[in-house]
Amino acid sequence: MAQPFFDHPYLSGHHQPVRFEADAPDLIVHGEIPDDLAGIFYRNGPEPLYPTREGDYHWFDGDGMVYVFEIGDGRVSMRNRWVKTEKFLMEREAGKRLFGMFGNPMTADPITQGKRYNTGNTNIILHGGQLLALMEGAPAVKLDPRTLETLGEEHYGGVITTTFSAHPKVDHATGEMFNIGAMINGPMGAAELRYDVIRSDGSVRKTEIIPVPHMALMHTFFLTENYVVFPMIPIDADLQRFMKGGPMTAWVNDRPTKIAIMPREGTAADVRWFEYEPRHMFHELNVWEEDGKIIADVAAANGTALFPDETGVKKTHGDTQQSLRRWTIDPGANTALIKEETLNDRDIQFPRPDDRLMTRKTRHSFANINLNSRDGRVEGMDAVLRYDTVSGTEDYWHFGTGAAAGELVFAPRLGGTDEADGYAMTLVHPADGGNSELAIFVAQDIAAGPIARVQIPFRVPSGFHCNYYSADSALYRQAIPG
Repeated sequence: MAQPFFDHPYLSGHHQPVRFEADAPDLIVHGEIPDDLAGIFYRNGPEPLYPTREGDYHWFDGDGMVYVFEIGDGRVSMRNRWVKTEKFLMEREAGKRLFGMFGNPMTADPITQGKRYNTGNTNIILHGGQLLALMEGAPAVKLDPRTLETLGEEHYGGVITTTFSAHPKVDHATGEMFNIGAMINGPMGAAELRYDVIRSDGSVRKTEIIPVPHMALMHTFFLTENYVVFPMIPIDADLQRFMKGGPMTAWVNDRPTKIAIMPREGTAADVRWFEYEPRHMFHELNVWEEDGKIIADVAAANGTALFPDETGVKKTHGDTQQSLRRWTIDPGANTALIKEETLNDRDIQFPRPDDRLMTRKTRHSFANINLNSRDGRVEGMDAVLRYDTVSGTEDYWHFGTGAAAGELVFAPRLGGTDEADGYAMTLVHPADGGNSELAIFVAQDIAAGPIARVQIPFRVPSGFHCNYYSADSALYRQAIPG
């Protein structure tokens, strides 16, 4: 018998699990779906099947639940399915949680020995004709692009069998996907990461092993036309610290942010390290090269409330609000320093560009932001923003105090090629509402409000990352032919 969940901020309110799968073939739409909007919208996030063994919980630990919305001819259909990894299937069979939180072997049931902790709960992307559910601690998981049936882990012909990034980068100019695997030797092994280049057909053409200073949580990395950049923030995972009574995952005080730069076609011998003050950074807006320098627009803070420090002290969201910052790195300079400036000081979560222009210079940032919540992660990011990084102008919409808006993703109109020519959409849970909605905006007029609100007849718990693929894009046609 499934036991009730205990009281926890990430198991209540917007985050309260719904624990079911559903199909809705024709959702009610308030407003109108434009004729030139056709494609598929995916969102992934944590939906824990059972309470943890430790009596504690972390937002990042829930089982993956993927939602798909197919949009076309003025109509929208929806379905959601759990990512049915080996972990999920073992625990469903047992009727209880078996793995330790974040896969901690010290708190797991002995039956999990030799089994993989994989939730597939963080991101959901199309590449190589496949739909991939991702988390950075395990291999990618293949799903059917339409039915969301779990098809098993993707090991790329035996080349990538350990960890896979939650944020691989697809260069739309070449069709290739660039990926990293962090902590490839496990939390007690040698500190190394793996860099992969995967062709548009899904075959791996390059892999490189790179030594790193410590076991950092490398949630993302940067890609430009010529470089790959590996940011190592002060958060790490340390089982020995846990065995001594400390937190397994922690912010290490006074540890600098270390950034490695390597040519896209380079080797570990070509890596050059840069350092900066301690920064929390899990998501970038976009990264490109300009005047010989690397420009990285990132959501960053001087600390984090996601994890305690190594002594167990945890900061608040208010102490560690992220802002949109620009990091400038000069690969040709004699100094290994980084320049930082603040572009926008809103409490920001997931900044996104027009993905088609990733690795090239862009100006439009789409993001969910917080206007009124005390803690935007727990209580919900209550607004969405388009920010012009060139002019500095803001274009935002507030869903109301108490609402929770997810990642705002750009959706190109059919046939559109210019930056931000199209629409933007996000999943929203209104304050005190039993339903959720997919809110669709004209991309360059967010302040006008949604032109369509697609009604979802139940509450979708707050989640992580989403992606939209236009029906005329190469990634869509390869995965969903006909």
